[in-house]
Amino acid sequence: MTRNRQASGDGEADKVRRLPSRSPAPQNARTRRGTARGARPTDAPPREPGRYESRSRSAPARRDRPFVEGIQSSAQPPLRVLSSTPRSPKVQTLPAVPADRRRDEPSAQPRSPLVRFFTSWQLWVLVATTGCVGAGVLAAALLFKLPALPNCPSIFWPTASASLRIYCAQLASNKQTVDDLLEAIALVNMLPPNHAMRPEADRHIAQWSDDILKLAEKAFHKGDLQGAIAIAERIPDNTPAFAQVEQRIQSWKDTWATAEALYKQAEEALFDDDPTKAFDLAVKLLDVDNEYWKTTKYQEMVDLVTASREDGKKLAQIRRMARRGGASNLLEAIALVQEIKKTSPAYPAAQRLLNSLGKDVLNLADEYLNRRDLPGAMDLVRKIPEGARVQAEIQDFTALAQARAQAWDGSASDIEAAIAQALRIRRDRPLYGKAQQLISYWRVELQDLVHLSRAQQYADLGTVSDLRAAIAEVNNIPQGNPRSREARRLASRWTTDIELREDRPTLTQAEEIARAGDADSLQAAISIARQIGSGRALSAEARDRIQTWQQQLAALQAPPPVEPVPVFASRPSDPVVLDNGLPSTLRTVPAPSPASSPDEGNPRDFASVDRSTLQLAQSAASAGTPSMLISAIQTADRIPTSSTQRPEADRLIAEWSDQVLQIAQQTAAESLEGAIAIAKGIPPRTPAYAPAQLWIEQWRQQSLNANTVQFPNP
Repeated sequence: MTRNRQASGDGEADKVRRLPSRSPAPQNARTRRGTARGARPTDAPPREPGRYESRSRSAPARRDRPFVEGIQSSAQPPLRVLSSTPRSPKVQTLPAVPADRRRDEPSAQPRSPLVRFFTSWQLWVLVATTGCVGAGVLAAALLFKLPALPNCPSIFWPTASASLRIYCAQLASNKQTVDDLLEAIALVNMLPPNHAMRPEADRHIAQWSDDILKLAEKAFHKGDLQGAIAIAERIPDNTPAFAQVEQRIQSWKDTWATAEALYKQAEEALFDDDPTKAFDLAVKLLDVDNEYWKTTKYQEMVDLVTASREDGKKLAQIRRMARRGGASNLLEAIALVQEIKKTSPAYPAAQRLLNSLGKDVLNLADEYLNRRDLPGAMDLVRKIPEGARVQAEIQDFTALAQARAQAWDGSASDIEAAIAQALRIRRDRPLYGKAQQLISYWRVELQDLVHLSRAQQYADLGTVSDLRAAIAEVNNIPQGNPRSREARRLASRWTTDIELREDRPTLTQAEEIARAGDADSLQAAISIARQIGSGRALSAEARDRIQTWQQQLAALQAPPPVEPVPVFASRPSDPVVLDNGLPSTLRTVPAPSPASSPDEGNPRDFASVDRSTLQLAQSAASAGTPSMLISAIQTADRIPTSSTQRPEADRLIAEWSDQVLQIAQQTAAESLEGAIAIAKGIPPRTPAYAPAQLWIEQWRQQSLNANTVQFPNP
């Protein structure tokens, strides 16, 4: 019976399984364990817990109890509910299990927390609330959403609209920089004149150009004059503010120049140990129309004036010491100026003074090089401190000193090497100008060496004509050139050699004639010896011979004694300028004896004497030197005015005086003192005397004012 019930139960269970309902819950693990152990009561039929229980707790359990109790009281197995007639697949409500049976069976499995969470009403209220709020926020965001702003840097401007140009230009102008304002002006300035938005663009352009001018003004008041000028010059010429640019720049320059002049005068007053004057000048800076000079520079000058009681006096002392010059004074001044501390208001002025002292030491070292004292110059330069800020000048000076020392050897190869080293100093170096001067000097010296070498080749041949060619070659070297002194020395030596060769036979001939010892021989010897002009190599020896022969001639002519008469019987003798520049009176010669003098009534004898005198003057003038020309003038002037030779003598005197003046003028290009000495020798009553006096006065003025040098002395 139990088995039939069980089978009936199984059939009932199969019937329930075919219903379209949820699958029954799995059997409780505790029930399975109890069954396995045999603890389940025999009267309790096996069933799956919760299989026939309803999902809703609100359904009453008593409604199906009669049916359940009938099933329990019946001993027969339960009948099948389904008949043979097919029915519609309708879910049938299963009877509830009695309460006492539920107590005996294991408890039903509880629902999981996740299921309870999704089935709770709080969740759905929260979801509904969140949905409503989100929808409201989304609606508000969509309502107040702003349109996307244009990206100005990525816009293709040829196709951009006028409003977009003005918009992007306004964005750029808001930065208030010069570049951005110019960019803004360029953006809107592309609009054509007849465009509808051109008036608005012009209004913005006027404002932005004025803003640029204000930025320039701000830079000017900050102390950046050049920056302000540069900003103002960038204003386009088709803007309203451009008309003010030139006037504003000129105003800035005038203001700046006035302020700089006041400040410089105040500094000079401090250097002169006059702080009161410096303070008065500093107060005038307050009237300058520039904030930088009113505030920064004014305060700087006030601080300098305040510190001038001590440091100012020290700076003035240092400057006075430096003015005395000399290596010891300059080095001591440098040591004193380095004692001024950085915290002192006079420190900037001290640094400027230190820089000036460093340059003074370099100039002194350059003088050492002019004396060819390379070790002394380099030792002096090494004592310049780094604080003098002349390191670049020291580097260039060292390079040029080595080049100059190499050029001292004088050969062409050494000079070329010195030029190559000086060419290494670039244009941006501080001593570039000095290097270029030395290069020009050395190149001229190379040309002089060419002339000297060619002249030496001529002189080595030894003939008079070759010596004259050598002299002509060295005369191509102008006065003031590097080798001009050497050229003059060689020319003088070769000239002396030529004069010795030319005058030695003449003097030898006179000596041979004078050996006869008679009056005629002595007179002839004297006449021949006088052909040797003054200033020539044998002129001194010739004068000695002439003096000796005159004494011998006077001894022969002693009885009867005669009084010496001047050479110029009709007028006092004129001074003669010798080669040494010292004037001397003309010699007096004894009057001829009655035996040798011509008769007073024979005019032909006087004419022969005048011709002889004129020939003697011409012979002296042939030398061409200033002293010989002056001697010839004085000799020709002995001819009386009644002589037939006087017109010729006057013509020659005028010609020779002009030659002397021309020589003086040529000499003035080399030596003003020499020109003055030559011109002074021109005798009075000559045609060139008056012009010579004017030239002498002019050369004296030039000699007082001349203070220039063409080339540096390497």
